[in-house]
Amino acid sequence: MAKVPTRSATHLDVDLARLAALGLELEELAADGQLALADLLQLADERGKPASHYLAALALADDLALRKNPGPVVKICAGSCQQWGALDVLEHLAARCDRAATFSLVPVGCLDRCDRAAACRIESVHGDLFVDEATPAKLDEALHALGAGSPGR
Repeated sequence: MAKVPTRSATHLDVDLARLAALGLELEELAADGQLALADLLQLADERGKPASHYLAALALADDLALRKNPGPVVKICAGSCQQWGALDVLEHLAARCDRAATFSLVPVGCLDRCDRAAACRIESVHGDLFVDEATPAKLDEALHALGAGSPGR
């Protein structure tokens, strides 16, 4: 039986062909498979596209990743969780991480918690924390509790 949330989807997925095209744009920016978040955000701004769409494309790329920052690693499902607000969460976290690089952002294809979408996993020295039905506010609170900045900063 497929794991799906018991509540209705609130968002639409980004078309896979569009994500593939965005992934090709990211490959042009990458040096040795590593991308700076600031470069991704600048590209999104220049092209007039949401940064979250580029981040979702990054989740599909096996050979590309954002450069790591010190602190916790925040993994966000950018697959089916898109239907339950994952792109809004990615957009928020990208802006927060750009302001203060106190954590690493890692969009992934799936966290196998589809029934709790949008799914997030925060890996830190304190262990792993799953944030179910993730929202910007829930993640701000979790990151603050882990010492990765003030809520919303």
